[in-house]
Amino acid sequence: MTLTNIQREVLIGTLLGDGYLEINGSEARLQVLHSIKQKEYVDWQYQIFKKWTKSPPQPLGKGDYRFRTITHPELTRYYTVFYPTGRKIVPDNIADILTSPLSLAVWFMDDGKRRPDCRGFFFDTLSFSLDDQERLQKCLAQNFALVDTRLHWNGDGYHIYVSARHANQFRQLIQDYVIPSMKYKLP
Repeated sequence: MTLTNIQREVLIGTLLGDGYLEINGSEARLQVLHSIKQKEYVDWQYQIFKKWTKSPPQPLGKGDYRFRTITHPELTRYYTVFYPTGRKIVPDNIADILTSPLSLAVWFMDDGKRRPDCRGFFFDTLSFSLDDQERLQKCLAQNFALVDTRLHWNGDGYHIYVSARHANQFRQLIQDYVIPSMKYKLP
């Protein structure tokens, strides 16, 4: 088995967001876990990776909903890039990896939101280091012409802000990929 282009693009966006790879035995597997409120989104991701799973998404006792893929060497290759020390990072070569509007849309559906006081957008990137976030900013500028992003402090850490000036451009990049249940994130 090899990942299709669409599976790769969704995987990249998922890894920048809430999805994660874990080692199970000697190889990695993908786990997608969200609130049951995001069931449609998890089901959509499951359909993308269905051939890589043994069972459909399952509700968990804490109001969560998840699925896991099988373990596979191809996922392990992504693990070595995104988890070189066991902790998720933004790879140095992210500009070579994050090139698709689909990946950008999945990342936004996972970790993005509209800024409530203006037309701008946030990516909740609090778990990434400042260097990681700066790499993401450079990637957004280089690959998607989103040149006016900033790091905003929210009390817990920094997150990436896509300014209102680029809101329409950003929306046009991703809107065709955002599933109906996630359209509320786009003003």
